[in-house]
Amino acid sequence: MRNKSYFLKLLSFNIIMVIISVSFLGYIAYLKTTNLINEKINKINSQLLVQTQLQVENSLQSIESAIVQFSLSPSFTSILEDDLKIISYDNYVKVRNIIQDISSLYSHGSIISSIEIINLEKGWVLRNGGLLPLQEVYGSEEIRQIQQTPSSSSWNNVNSDYFQYTLKVPFSSFNKFQGVIRARISSSGINKELVASKDLGEMTLIEANGNVIRNLSQYDLNKEDINNVIRLVQSKEKENPRGDFLTNIKGVEYSLIFLQSAKYNWTYLSMVSTLEAKRNSGFIGLFIFITSFVVIGVFFVFSFLGTRKLYSPIKRLYQLVASNSNDKSNLHVQSNEMDFINTSIQNFFQDSNKLKGQLDIQTNQLNDFFAFKLFQGEVKQHEVESKFGNLVSWDQYCVLTVQIDTLDGTAYREADRDLLLFAVKNMLGEIASQLLVLYPVIINNIQVVLVGVTHKNLDVFKEDVYLLSRSIQQTVKQYLKLQVSIGISNPFSKSVHASIAYHEAVDALKSRITHGREAILYTSDFEEDKAAASKYPAFIVKEVIDSIKFSDIDQSKRALHSFVAEIYSGHYGYRYCSMFVFLLLIDLIKISHHSDEMFLKLFKEKPLFDQLDQLLQQSAHEMELWIYDNVIEPIIEEMLARSETQQRNITKALVQFIHDEYDLDLTLEACASRLHYNPNYLGQIFKKETGSTFSDYLSQYRLNISKKWLSETNAQVQEIAEKLKFSNSQNFIRYFKKMEGITPKQYRDKF
Repeated sequence: MRNKSYFLKLLSFNIIMVIISVSFLGYIAYLKTTNLINEKINKINSQLLVQTQLQVENSLQSIESAIVQFSLSPSFTSILEDDLKIISYDNYVKVRNIIQDISSLYSHGSIISSIEIINLEKGWVLRNGGLLPLQEVYGSEEIRQIQQTPSSSSWNNVNSDYFQYTLKVPFSSFNKFQGVIRARISSSGINKELVASKDLGEMTLIEANGNVIRNLSQYDLNKEDINNVIRLVQSKEKENPRGDFLTNIKGVEYSLIFLQSAKYNWTYLSMVSTLEAKRNSGFIGLFIFITSFVVIGVFFVFSFLGTRKLYSPIKRLYQLVASNSNDKSNLHVQSNEMDFINTSIQNFFQDSNKLKGQLDIQTNQLNDFFAFKLFQGEVKQHEVESKFGNLVSWDQYCVLTVQIDTLDGTAYREADRDLLLFAVKNMLGEIASQLLVLYPVIINNIQVVLVGVTHKNLDVFKEDVYLLSRSIQQTVKQYLKLQVSIGISNPFSKSVHASIAYHEAVDALKSRITHGREAILYTSDFEEDKAAASKYPAFIVKEVIDSIKFSDIDQSKRALHSFVAEIYSGHYGYRYCSMFVFLLLIDLIKISHHSDEMFLKLFKEKPLFDQLDQLLQQSAHEMELWIYDNVIEPIIEEMLARSETQQRNITKALVQFIHDEYDLDLTLEACASRLHYNPNYLGQIFKKETGSTFSDYLSQYRLNISKKWLSETNAQVQEIAEKLKFSNSQNFIRYFKKMEGITPKQYRDKF
C-alpha cells in the first residue's frame, strides 16, 4: 500500500471536519452566550431608563400641576391687577396671604427650592417672602429676556444645582401675559432617580441644548469624552428617538442606551462598560473549549473505526483494477488508489467516446448520403425498405423544405450562413423527432426533411405538419433571431416518391416571393387552374414594349411596375412567375438591335434560369430595379440614339428635296409619301431639327434664291415669281417686302 493512501486522506478529512464543526459550534455558542449577556444588560438598562423617566417626569408634572393650580387661585389672580409696591394695609394682607399659599406649594416635594412671582405689568417681584420693585431685582436685559419667554410653560437648566420651571400668567391668556411664576428645583432631587452601579452602569440626563445635568463620574472620562458621547447620542436621535449603540472611548468599549423625552425634549442616557460582560463570558469560553477538546477526542476514535470500515470496498476495487490494468507504470504515478481508479475509468470512457464519435460521424454521413440520393430519385423501393426495416410503419409521407429568408438586418454576416444552416439542421432534428423519417439534410442552402405519420386522414396530417412548421419557425426565431420560410409537398404513400415531393416542396418554398417572409406554403395551394395560371400578361408586356419604342421613360417604369405587381400578386405559382419573367426578358431583348450582345452580357456570370431564380428570391422592388437598370434602360438609350440618327437623316433628306426641287410644286405630303412616313411625324421631326416648319423653310429658301437672281441676273420680277411657284407677281412682291422691308425692284437697284 502507498504511503499517501486514500485511507489516510479519508481519515484526515473526517478529523478535520470534526475539528471544524466542533470549533465552529463552540465559537457560535460563545458568541451567542456573550450576546445574550449583553442583551440582558441592555434590556435591564432600557427598563430602568424608562422607569427613571417616568419617576422624574411624574415628579415634574406634579410640580407643574401644583403651580398651575396656584396660578388659577382667586388670591393669585386678584394680586396680578394690584400695584403691591404701594404701601397699604390691603396690600400687606394680600402679600401675606399669597406668601401662605406659596408655602403650601413646598409640601408637593422637597425638591422645590424657591418660588418667585414677577409682575411685569405692575413692576414688582415677590421672592422669599418679600416684595421688591422689579427694577431693583433685575436689569433691563434680564427683564427683556423674561418678556421674550417663548412658551407659556417651560423647563430649563439654570446651572448644575438647579432646574427652573417658568409659567406665564395669567395661565388662561393665550396672547398676552402680565408676568411669570418661577419655581427652582434642586438638581440633587432628580439625581437621586438616576441609578449608578458597577454592573448596570451610570445614568445621566442631557437637556435640549446638550448640557449634561448629571455628570458621568463612575468612569474615567474627561469633558471632551463626555462631549463626544453627547454628539453621538444627538446624531442617533435624529434617526430614532430611542435606541442603543456601542462606542469605543480610550480603548474601552461602552454600551449606550438613550431615550428622548417627547414632553421636555431631554435625553435620558445609560452608559455601561462591556468589560464586565466580557469577563463573565471568558469563563464560558474556557468551559466550551475544554468540552470541545473532549468531543474531538471521542470523534477521532469513531472516525478511525468508521473510515477503516468504509475503505475496505475501495481497497478491493483498487486491487481488481490494478490487476487488470495494461499500464502498470501508472500505478506509481498516481497519488492514491482513487486517482488510479479514476484515471483508468477515464481512459476507458475516452476510448469508448472516440469509438462512439466515429460511429456517429459515419452514421450521419451515411444518413445524409442516403437522404441526398433519395431526394434526387436515385434510390429504389427495396433500398428504402432495407434502410427503414419494419420498425415503423409510416402510412403517409411529406417533404418539408426550410430556408432562411434573409440575413439583412440581423447580427449575422453572409460568412455565418453555413454555421446557421448547421444550427437550424440540429433544431429540426430535435423539433421533428416524433415525425422524423430521415435526419434533415442540406441541399443548395435549403434544409430538407422527410416526415411521416401513422394515419391516413389528410386533414389531420396537414394540421400536424402545419403545427410542426410553426414550431420550427418559432424555435429558430427565439434562439437564432432569424426568420425562415417553409415549403410543404403534397402527401405521398411511398417513400420512394420523395424526389418528386422534394421538387414540389422547393417550388412551394420559392413561391414565398408572393407571400413575404416567415411563410408556410403548401404545394396544393399553388396547383391553380392551368388555363388561368398560364395566361401570360401580354397586354402589360405590350405596354412596356410600346413605351420603350417611343422612349417614354415614365410610362415604361409604370408599365414595368404593373407587370411585377401582377406576378407578385399571388395568383401564380413559382414556375409560372419564373416563366413570365423569362418571356418578358426575351420579348425585351428581341426589340434591341444588339440582342445577342445584351443576352450574353446579362447571363455571362450565371446560367439564365439560375439568374431568374435569384431574381425571384429577391423582393419585388429589387427585381423591378434589376430589370429596368439592366434591360429596359439600355434599350431605351439604344432607341434614343437610333431615333436621333434616323431623325437627322430624315431632316437631311427633306432639306435636300427643298434644295433640289424648290422650283416645283413641293409639299410635305409629297415628301412623306416618297419617304414612307406620316406627314405629321415628318413635320415634327423637321421642326425639332431645324427650328422651323417645312413650309417656312421652303419659303425662306425660295426667298434667298430670288435675292440671288435679283442681284446676279436681269430676269424680270414676274418671271422670277413664276419660277418660284408664286401664284402671281403681286403676291411675290408683297411677300418679299414683308420679309426684307423693300420691294424686289428696290432690292435690285440697291445691289
